[in-house]
Amino acid sequence: MIIEHWRRNEARVRQAGRIAIEEARRAGAPAYYHDPKAGGIVREMPDGSRQLVAVVGGQDIVMQELGPRR
Repeated sequence: MIIEHWRRNEARVRQAGRIAIEEARRAGAPAYYHDPKAGGIVREMPDGSRQLVAVVGGQDIVMQELGPRR
């Protein structure tokens, strides 16, 4: 049922994600989101740099540097 709702509202969900990332950027804070293509949790910094991270014990561990968003 949740998946069905997500599919019906996919464009709105994606738009909300873009808005949240932009608001974090304006606030000078990193944005975190799950990206299956990247393989996990992505931390996007206000300067646009991105890293694949694992969160262990409340600490971010950079697993891989990613290129900027396309």
